[in-house]
Amino acid sequence: MPGDIKLKYASTVTMTVTNLHSLAASQALTAGWSSASVANTTNLYLDYLVSGTFTTAATSRQVGSIEVWAMGSLTDTPTWPALATGTAGTQGTASFTAVEQKNSYCRLLTAFNVNTTASQIYAFPPTSIAQLFGGQAPTHWALFVTGNATTTTAAQFAASGSAIYYTPVLAQYT
Repeated sequence: MPGDIKLKYASTVTMTVTNLHSLAASQALTAGWSSASVANTTNLYLDYLVSGTFTTAATSRQVGSIEVWAMGSLTDTPTWPALATGTAGTQGTASFTAVEQKNSYCRLLTAFNVNTTASQIYAFPPTSIAQLFGGQAPTHWALFVTGNATTTTAAQFAASGSAIYYTPVLAQYT
């Protein structure tokens, strides 16, 4: 008798965000944080659902935005495009030379406006990585986070309280 193919979720993973805490604002939205690369060459998940929270800094707040972008590796090696600073797919600060460079390489996962309230917490719901890459999860992917939530290049995020998660999605025959 034929069975069913059902979605199955693997355990949620909390990404390392050490260098995301106290991240400086980028008025041009070109400087920010890169996550470590997530490899999809062994488990071959169909998708990843990414969610998270950001806690803004307590001082120098301004109305602005926070953007979360997904980057797919160019090859399965993985090969990443060169950045102005930092390394794509390596957890740490990173920047693009221009907005056009970021927009051509990255896919927008989410963006939202922020207000001037100190230490405000903003969250975004689980969002599909595969939908950003034509329905298929890349062999390797990483995130780029940027924002301009402070009036200077001071820290736009608090020293703690921000978190990013991903939940792998697969299909199971039952």
